[in-house]
Amino acid sequence: MTSTKIEQRTTGPEERNSEVLLISGCENCLAQCDQVLQILSQENFVDASGDGASIGAHIRHILDRFHCLFAGLPAASIDYDDRKRDREIEHNLEAARFALATVKRRVEQLAHQPSTNGLITVREAVLPAGPAVQIPSTLERELMSLITHSIHHLAVIVLIAKSLGHQIDDDLGKAPSTLVFERGESPAN
Repeated sequence: MTSTKIEQRTTGPEERNSEVLLISGCENCLAQCDQVLQILSQENFVDASGDGASIGAHIRHILDRFHCLFAGLPAASIDYDDRKRDREIEHNLEAARFALATVKRRVEQLAHQPSTNGLITVREAVLPAGPAVQIPSTLERELMSLITHSIHHLAVIVLIAKSLGHQIDDDLGKAPSTLVFERGESPAN
C-alpha cells in the first residue's frame, strides 16, 4: 500500500484567514452559479445556439474542477484531467442543481476541517499533444485557481444568459478586483 505524506507547516493566523477567504470566494462563485440556475428554464440551460457551448456545459465544467479537487485531496494528488464530464449534469437542470448543492456542502465543510497547509501534487495537460504537467501546489493555491477559473466561466455564462433574454446582476461573473476598481475603491492589502 502506497501512502502520500503531506508536508505539514505551522499555521499562523494570517494563513488560516487566507484559507477562510478562499473558501468564501469559492462559496461566492458557487452562489453565483446557483443564482443563474434559479432563473433558467431547462430549454435555456441546454441551449447551445450562441458560442456552441451551453450554460449547462459551463456549469458542468466548473463543477468538474471542484470534483477533481475533492477526489484528490485525500491522497494529496489532484488530477484535473480526470474529470467525470457527466453529461447528465450538462443536460439536466435538476441534476445540475443537485450537483451544485453537493459541491457547495463540500466547500462549506472545508471551513470546519483543520488546515493542512501541506504540499499537494497537481497534474494537468497543458498541450493537446504531450504528457501532462505535474507540479507541487497547496490547497490554498488550488482554491484560488478554482475561484478564477469559475469566474471566467461565469462571465461566459452571463453572456449566454443575456443573449437568451435574462436579466443578470451586473456584478455576476466579474472578478473581485474588477468590482473594486469599478467602484473606485482602494484594494485591501
